[in-house]
Amino acid sequence: MSARIFSIVNAVGCFLLVVFILVQWKIGTGMEHELRDAKTATINEHNARIEAEKRADALESDVVGLKTSIDSIRSDAEEKTRSLKEQIGQSEALNTGLTQAQEQVKVQDEAIKARDEAIKQRDDRLRETNETLAATRKRLDEAIAKLKQAAAKPQ
Repeated sequence: MSARIFSIVNAVGCFLLVVFILVQWKIGTGMEHELRDAKTATINEHNARIEAEKRADALESDVVGLKTSIDSIRSDAEEKTRSLKEQIGQSEALNTGLTQAQEQVKVQDEAIKARDEAIKQRDDRLRETNETLAATRKRLDEAIAKLKQAAAKPQ
């Protein structure tokens, strides 16, 4: 009987050994899948980080370009402002000269016709200066609007 018991114990032991091997194999396969999924997730995160860095570099480059453009627009606007102030000063000087000329016209009755012609020429120049001033103001307003649009664009 002991041989028969040993055979049964041996068969049960083999069966348990097979069950143990299958359980270990199943656990190993599951861990292998988890490891593969973790590696895939790590690779995907690495690729996403590299792509984000590339986008950040591109955005930084765009920001530098925009800053350069804004500086250029700003310096142009400052130059236009200086020019505008000079033209305003010239316009005020012309207005002062015109006032003096009108006073002289009152005093010098004989030279009234010649002075009227000079005043007409000065008025024409003043109108041209004012038109130039208006055109310059319009360009300045457009430049400021472009600057505001560039500043308002989302990055």
